[in-house]
Amino acid sequence: MTGLLCYSGTSENDAGSVPAEKSMMENGVLPLHTTMNGFFEMLEYEFHRAVRYKNALTLMFIKLCRLEELTGICGQLNAERVITEIERIIRSNIRFSDRGFMYGKDEYMIILPQTTRNNADRMIPKLQSIIENYRFSNDRGISYNLTPKFGLVSFPFSGESMENQIPGEKTNRLS
Repeated sequence: MTGLLCYSGTSENDAGSVPAEKSMMENGVLPLHTTMNGFFEMLEYEFHRAVRYKNALTLMFIKLCRLEELTGICGQLNAERVITEIERIIRSNIRFSDRGFMYGKDEYMIILPQTTRNNADRMIPKLQSIIENYRFSNDRGISYNLTPKFGLVSFPFSGESMENQIPGEKTNRLS
């Protein structure tokens, strides 16, 4: 299964409300994964595929700035709604073959198979613009936006050919 898993509701949930995961699944949005074991297993799997088939692989890191400030202003439940919405934005702007993981409360890792650093770099302005321009609001009329920061790491590493990157080769052995 691909996607992002959202936080489940907290004790602030209304008795009649639908859990966020169920609502997302019913609306056809696959949530992001949340387990770190799953992240590391998928990263290792995709890395070995990239080596075997001599393809590129890029890992994108997204950090949401000001989420703790939002939690203080709007409360935990509204912050969790924001996280769910950010996950929907991310999921709808990556390929089905990409794997998104919640890495921390305000951090996400996206595994981009067969994607060079240059191609991943072209995704950043679009995601950044969508997240920065999205106005989150709560039931009290407080409107808020978040600022994302991005990081990328790619295989093969920039400036080197694929042949020099394959583990087990006599030069530039990865460990």
